[in-house]
Amino acid sequence: MEPERYIIDPAVQPGYVATRDARTFMPFLLPHLRPGLHILDAGCGVGAITLDLAATVQPGRIVGIDVDVEQVKTARTTAEQRGLAAEFEVGSAYALPFEDATFDVVYSNAVLLYLREPVKALAEMRRVLRPGGVAAVSDDDISTIVFSPADAGLDLAPGLFSKAVAHQGGNTSYSRHLRRLMLEAGFARTQGHALTPEVYGDAKATRWMADFAIGLFGAPTMADLVVAEGWASREELDRLLASLDAWAELPDAFLTWLYCAALGWVD
Repeated sequence: MEPERYIIDPAVQPGYVATRDARTFMPFLLPHLRPGLHILDAGCGVGAITLDLAATVQPGRIVGIDVDVEQVKTARTTAEQRGLAAEFEVGSAYALPFEDATFDVVYSNAVLLYLREPVKALAEMRRVLRPGGVAAVSDDDISTIVFSPADAGLDLAPGLFSKAVAHQGGNTSYSRHLRRLMLEAGFARTQGHALTPEVYGDAKATRWMADFAIGLFGAPTMADLVVAEGWASREELDRLLASLDAWAELPDAFLTWLYCAALGWVD
């Protein structure tokens, strides 16, 4: 079952994804795009990547769907304000609201890790692709997170996030298996990729990420879940928030992690 809301609090989620672009988060897909294609963004959020690609595929069609009504509203407003020809609809990755063989390209960024049944979502992506069409999926692999300088106070963060996602049915390390999962979903052939779109290595970037993480782990919905499930105490959470704040001010602070990705073709 698709989560009603991703574990990232809705107060901070839009700011985290609003500036994403295809060159940074889906570079392996770009060689397969050209004007005139019909493209679907399955899990578009506020539509950042959808809108980034809108001009590239004209006079084709680009559509974004998401389960979050408010983020779809934001995407529509942004498209109108920027004068971009992109469509946005509320819909589930498990039941895409389109006929078979509607699109030339379907892609998804940072969505399937939250889902209990990623293969079911991949099969839906395949269903709406035309013969010869390609699907592209990219997701975080949280187990690859690198924090520097090392700080025991920060070590709690990746595990807590992974446990919270798993509590909703997702898996923050699933993406390393994307080639196999796409084959299971019926794609004729697949190709694996890896990228590091999130790199925080200067004072502005580390401060921004620390503030985002403080908002994530300090939000009542997350903090209450962590304590209720016994993953950490309030005191341990407080130490994590303090460690994040201090880390951001270090002159040598650095953070990154791997995204695993794959392309899959329909014969």
